[in-house]
Amino acid sequence: MWQPEGMGKGAILGSAVLAALATIRSVNTVATWKTVQPLPDMPLNDGKVSVVIPVRDEESTIDGCLASLRTQRHSDLEIVVVDDASTDRTVAIVQEHVDADPRVRLVRTDGPPPGWAGKVHAMWRGVAETSGDWLLFVDSDTESAPDLVGKLLAAAARDDADLITTPGRPTVANPGWWLLLAPTNVLLFDSASPDGSRGKAVGIGHCILVSRAAYDKAGGWRALSAERADDIAFATAVRDAGGRTRLVDGMDSLTSSGLDSFGAVWRSQRKSSVAGGAMLGGPTVGAAALGFAGLLHIGYGIGPVLMALRGKGFTRLAGLAAWAAQSAAHRSYMRASHLSTGTSALAPVANAAFGVNLLDAAYRSVRGGDLWKGRDIR
Repeated sequence: MWQPEGMGKGAILGSAVLAALATIRSVNTVATWKTVQPLPDMPLNDGKVSVVIPVRDEESTIDGCLASLRTQRHSDLEIVVVDDASTDRTVAIVQEHVDADPRVRLVRTDGPPPGWAGKVHAMWRGVAETSGDWLLFVDSDTESAPDLVGKLLAAAARDDADLITTPGRPTVANPGWWLLLAPTNVLLFDSASPDGSRGKAVGIGHCILVSRAAYDKAGGWRALSAERADDIAFATAVRDAGGRTRLVDGMDSLTSSGLDSFGAVWRSQRKSSVAGGAMLGGPTVGAAALGFAGLLHIGYGIGPVLMALRGKGFTRLAGLAAWAAQSAAHRSYMRASHLSTGTSALAPVANAAFGVNLLDAAYRSVRGGDLWKGRDIR
């Protein structure tokens, strides 16, 4: 067997494994995005749709969210905003929309009871106030084109789906998208699929449309009362109850301002990791798992660069192959997000940065958790 001078069998095997792993993940990510279809061109005006918006201290975004929803062309629409004990001007802003539009209602809570996550509890309370054939859950930092609701319904009809979900297009591009969200997407597609055919079903909290029948059959939000990764858990629960789920590209009809800065992306990713880690078996186990995953991602990112720049022979070729594969995976995500793909060449840097974010999450877990809008998210 050919072996470069000074290079042991262990180094050859390690280089080959890294290149193979990056290639397999890249092929999966690229192929998965090719199955994600855009929303249909023609909206469907059929059935009552109940929009539920959970809010907590959202004074900077809720006005735009409600203003855009009130422009929807769908003829049978109700909008229920559930306030989760806000301390800013959120309630006052929502009340202005309630006074101006009879389709908008406000439900106020004092926060979640023991055993409930705040957002999940708010959505559960909101559903109890609705009567639509379809339920549409949107985040308060989103803004919708006038045809969003109709096109979501058209996608459900086209795909014979019980649940349709889409991310929102960023209103301000920033490095957080390619440094943190691209690696997150690759990791998501390692264990979840847009149609729920393998692993978990994909759900994006920005926007989830589900039929009431499928919602009830899956047990609703009550069945996920303590869940922090609520979007994926909800889509998976609908799938497991016999529903059909689909991730679609609705970014031409939906924007999201919640991740408009690098700091916002960093904190959001860290929050999700802390919450997810705690659910693995408590804060200590979660912190250990996050720390281990962080180190793996740093090595996954730095390895190809060192191999390509400092290696020789097989090592260099393997490093270049791993680098190219990581870049291809990130390029597919950036293209799907309607963003520039030029940064994909720096995919190894992004994977290392994601690893550092996971280490930050592990540190926060050890130090006692991470606060999100004044609450411990563990």
